[in-house]
Amino acid sequence: MLKKILFIFITAFLLVGFSFINNNDTIATMSNSMSLRKNTGANKSSPDIISVSPSKCQQYIIRKPSIHIKYKDEDGIDTSSIKLFVNYKDVTKDCKITNEKILYTPTKKFKRGSQIVKFEVSDVLKNKKSFEWYFTVGTPIYNHYRGLLHAHTSASDGHGTYSDAYYMAREKAKLDFFAITEHSNMLDNYLDCSLEDASASSEWNDLIKTRNKFILNENFIALSGFEMTYPHHVQDNVGHINIFNSNGFTCSEHPDMNLDNFYKLIYNQDGLIGQFNHPCDEFGTFNDFKYSPYGDSVISLLEVGNGYNPDITKNRKAHDMYQYALDKGWHLAPTCGQDNHRIDFGVANEFRTVVLSTDLSKDAIYDSFKKMRVYSTEDKNIKIDYTINDLPIGSTLRNPSKLNFSICAIDKDYNDKVKEIQVISNKGEIVKRKKYNSNLAKLEFTLKPEKNKFYYVKVIQNLNKTSLSAPIWIK
Repeated sequence: MLKKILFIFITAFLLVGFSFINNNDTIATMSNSMSLRKNTGANKSSPDIISVSPSKCQQYIIRKPSIHIKYKDEDGIDTSSIKLFVNYKDVTKDCKITNEKILYTPTKKFKRGSQIVKFEVSDVLKNKKSFEWYFTVGTPIYNHYRGLLHAHTSASDGHGTYSDAYYMAREKAKLDFFAITEHSNMLDNYLDCSLEDASASSEWNDLIKTRNKFILNENFIALSGFEMTYPHHVQDNVGHINIFNSNGFTCSEHPDMNLDNFYKLIYNQDGLIGQFNHPCDEFGTFNDFKYSPYGDSVISLLEVGNGYNPDITKNRKAHDMYQYALDKGWHLAPTCGQDNHRIDFGVANEFRTVVLSTDLSKDAIYDSFKKMRVYSTEDKNIKIDYTINDLPIGSTLRNPSKLNFSICAIDKDYNDKVKEIQVISNKGEIVKRKKYNSNLAKLEFTLKPEKNKFYYVKVIQNLNKTSLSAPIWIK
């Protein structure tokens, strides 16, 4: 009887033990299965870019730099997915590629200017990473300075003081240069003043004193000028012209001050710079832009964008007048001006005039205006480089054997995409165009030269923001 009870107890113990072991195996199997599913689940993160060289926006580097990119991914890199594009050319086959980095050494020197690089890589789970940036080779010849050249205060038909205007432009809008240009026929004692001497006008002299207080060389250049204002509520209206770098001012009320005589007057003064303001039917188109060699020697700018409305589509545009004046023989660079009449100097919208200059000083800025190294833009920080045969906007090429175009448009705001670049010539002919959807865009091509041609660049961004460059002329 005792043996029988002992046998039953041992059998029961063994059965419970085996059951416990089997249950543990089941639990372990379930746990391992869950862990496996967790480890092999879909990983949606793309590879990480650790470093790039040359670095983003780097400048002043050698003409033949090697391009290095380091990357990593926890799941592993699919090296067969890697692609490298330099200025839109696929150079992948010329690269050294590992699981951790890629190296490209160019065989030829880069041309001076911005170089656009795009890198693509995927991990073994097909998660893709795309990275685009630019760097610049060769020391830049010119810096890009941004400002405005058309504004009014309470001294004529606007609001605010001279100090209000310069302060807002410098401290709030962060402009590099800014000009106040009052209507000359609204300044005090205007009939007693001339281009050589405006000492009779206290408002003019106060403008000069205030201007000088706000100049910070290499940081901000305060400029002044006057707007030659022909009546516009009349038949055969003439237009308005800004004049810069004068000792005094004149006005249309002086005897015999028709447009032809005004051209001759400013021609006989040293160092003056002129700008055709808002050409249109309402204000005037300067006798249908009848060509004057006297005027052409002084007037180097034309305002293609004018207005202080925050909605830039509601401001005046004169792109057609720019083309028309160029076809008439004028040598002009385009500008955008806010024409401020309220206390919104520089901050009203993104209209900007950009000048290519060796440094930020009054003499250097005026020299660049005179030589038309200028482009207009409706975007506050787009950067446009345009050369033919390495010569900048505003240049004249004489008897070239070929025309090597190089255009680059870069906007540091990622969402401000370049949509199209156009190269436009005489009579509005578009000789080249290319579409993009990137904040980095470059266009290079070669044409056979034709004499007496000019070529300027139009850059169109999203929201239809448009930039225009000065032409380059071929003689």
